[in-house]
Amino acid sequence: MRTMKPSYKHDCDKCKFVGKIFVALDLYGDKKGIADVYESCNSDFGGKYILRNSSKGHDYITTKNLDTWIV
Repeated sequence: MRTMKPSYKHDCDKCKFVGKIFVALDLYGDKKGIADVYESCNSDFGGKYILRNSSKGHDYITTKNLDTWIV
């Protein structure tokens, strides 16, 4: 069995990579794609999960509920 690895670089080594999902990448659902999912090391600051869709520092979504973003 192969181990799933993140596609994009995340800038915090304390956050835990947990997998990938197909998600809406904006609030309107117009932009969709595969995102790496991380459990945040600091869920009090923004959300429990980080959805990363590139290695650029600003290309991520922080959320408390993954169901909001799954399409």
